[in-house]
Order: sequence, then C-alpha cells, then structure tokens
Amino acid sequence: MYIVLQIVINILISSSLYALVAAGVSFLYATTKIFHLAHGAVAMIGGYACWWMFKVLGMNMFLAGLFAIIVSSIIAVLMNELVYEPLRKRGAKGLGYLIGTLALLMLSTGVLLALFGGRPRTFGIETTIFNLQGASITALQLIAILLAVFILIGLYALMKFTRFGKAMRATADNETVAEVLGVNTRTIRRIAFALSGVLAAAAGMIQGMELTLDPNRAVALAVFGFAAAVVGGIGTMRGVIAGSLLVGATEELVLWFIGGLWRNAAIFGLLFVFLLVRPSGIFGRPK
Repeated sequence: MYIVLQIVINILISSSLYALVAAGVSFLYATTKIFHLAHGAVAMIGGYACWWMFKVLGMNMFLAGLFAIIVSSIIAVLMNELVYEPLRKRGAKGLGYLIGTLALLMLSTGVLLALFGGRPRTFGIETTIFNLQGASITALQLIAILLAVFILIGLYALMKFTRFGKAMRATADNETVAEVLGVNTRTIRRIAFALSGVLAAAAGMIQGMELTLDPNRAVALAVFGFAAAVVGGIGTMRGVIAGSLLVGATEELVLWFIGGLWRNAAIFGLLFVFLLVRPSGIFGRPK
C-alpha cells in the first residue's frame, strides 16, 4: 500500500514542476501563437539566479526567490523583444519561430554552462520529512506543490476575471480585431512574456530544491513541459493540469516499474500517441 501512496506523492511533485512549465508554454502560445521552447531555459536561469543569491551571496530565500523572478521575467521579455518581435515584423511563420526558439534554448543552455559549469548545483536546504503510512514527503516538496497550485490559480484568475485577461484573450482570438478595438497587442505580448518569467522562475527554483540545477536540464524541462501542454490541450488551464498529471504519472510509473533509461522514450511515446490520435489534446478544441 505504501508503494502506491509513494507513487502518488511522486506524481504530484513532478506534475507540479511540469505544470508550471506547461502553463508558460500554453499561456504564451495562446497569446502569441509561438511555442516558446526556450521557456525551459528561462526556468533554469531563474533557478541558477536563486541559487547564486542564496548560496554564493548568502541572501535569505525570499530575496533570492524575488531576484530569480525579476531575472527570469527580464530574460523572457528580452527574448521576445530581440528575437520574436523582429521575426514578427518580417512576417515569419511557424518554422521561423521554431528555429528562433530552438536557437534561444541552445544559446541559453550554453551561457549557463559557461557561467556555472556542468557540475550539478544544490541548495543544500535541510528539511523535515513527513511519513505517511510508510510513504514519505518532505516539507520542501509540500511547499513546492502548494506553490504551484497557488501560482496556477492566480494565473487562471488573472486570465478569467481581469480587464488585462480579457485583452489577452482578445489578442489570442484575433490580434487584428483586438488592435481595431484599441488593444495594444505588443504591450500585451510583453506582459505575457514577463508573466511567463514568473512561472519559469518558480519551476526553476522547484527543480533546484527538489533535484539539482543542471544547464542541460533546460532541454528536458522544455520537452516535458511542451508534452504536457500538448497532451492536455493548448490554451486551457485544465488542459495544463491534466497533461502535467498524465506526463508525471507516465514518468513515475516508468521509473518505478521499468527503469529510468526508458523515461524519455515513454514521454515521447505518449506525445506521439496524442499527436496521432488527438492532436488537440484532452481538453483542446479540435480545429
């Protein structure tokens, strides 16, 4: 029985991480029609920014986390301003954006490797371990799950109940009509990328505290987050949650019963199945 409970706990932990990445990917695609795979790199940048403030400069975790959010948001906005907006002005299509986002992902990973090296970094935070009928969960893991839930609820409320959210949804539905109605779509895109930086920073910090910080992990986060967004359905919060839970469950079950070497293959297999059978995802709208 404790094995089942431990697997469920592990699924919730990994899903909370993937949900933050998937929410950023889904949120930006709904607003800008760009699959921002470099979101994974922004997450790792946020994680390293927090680690640097906390471990190297000796700041408390609150200030380190705030610094990570600011850095990730600035980097995300700069990616849009320096790459995506020029591509948009030149009338780039899907392939142009795909090349751009892959280049940003590789460039950011290379910069992180140059600055911090390839050795994994850890926060080294001591934490309380709770035992639940033989299964265990740490206080940090519990905080990570609650943080992800809080951020996702906040994002949903922002999109659903605020004037800014309505302007963002209008931009996502039809950018030309939104501009005619007086919406500054470029400002909306800037704010969208800044908000994605908040999601990325949270994901990077959870990654660093739960596992380790590794520049090469940026690609894995991008792929797993993309898979969760596509499987659940791009542009919907319930799709982000469902897709992240399914990806997290697939990963944990493979790790427990088959082996870690099959983890990536299993996630790609899940993604291919959905692309072939239901490309719109679980809660996406077929087009």
